[in-house]
Amino acid sequence: MHRNRWHPLGRLLSAVCLAALLCVGCFTARKRTDPPPVLAEIPIDPAQVYTLACPDLVEVVWLDRPDSPWMGRIGADGCVTIAGLGSIRIEGTTTAEAAQQIAAVAGVSPEHLRVRVAEYASRQVFLFGQVEGGPRAVDYRGPERVVDLLRRAGGLSPDAAPNEVYVLRAQVGEGIPAEVLTVDLPAILQNGDHSTNLRVQPLDEIYIGEKPRSRIRRAIPTFLKPLYESIIGFIPHPEWRTARQATQPAK
Repeated sequence: MHRNRWHPLGRLLSAVCLAALLCVGCFTARKRTDPPPVLAEIPIDPAQVYTLACPDLVEVVWLDRPDSPWMGRIGADGCVTIAGLGSIRIEGTTTAEAAQQIAAVAGVSPEHLRVRVAEYASRQVFLFGQVEGGPRAVDYRGPERVVDLLRRAGGLSPDAAPNEVYVLRAQVGEGIPAEVLTVDLPAILQNGDHSTNLRVQPLDEIYIGEKPRSRIRRAIPTFLKPLYESIIGFIPHPEWRTARQATQPAK
């Protein structure tokens, strides 16, 4: 009798516990599968966030005498030496922060002067493959987008493959392998999808591939190249034209 009297209550408690566990399980599963919130990216002006370093060449313009700017390089100690003010450390600062530090030493308001980078000389980004002007190092001017940097460098060469653009990014930590990041140039330029339009970092290596027909052309004997060019000229390549034109510097 005692066991039968408590049996319905036990079943009720078991049902309540099971329902609670199911609710917790559903909440946990939903928590795991819900995507994180997408945050809108804050626009960045690379020049405003660029940090000064040796041996960048900087110019200081005093607004009350703009015709007599001071210009000098940041030394190995991270300082510039300005006549009448002495040595002022500005390495690691933005131009706006450098203006504040110089103004503080001069005893004036930061609004009385401007600091700008006259020559970016401290860090580089390396271009390889089919880029106008050939493979080379270009100066790093802050966290530009890849497409903006390619435009600044002169754009893609006629033999470039816009669907073969990669960024090799070395890792600072010892023993951490470098990353190879894909830049989907057609998606960026044709569809406005900037998810792969990376912001470059110092020492990034950007590789632009070569069109298959260009590789074939190099392998063709010289006396057959005119025939090959006449045949290939009839084949339209709208994707390449769009990508190449979009990465050319504005005139």
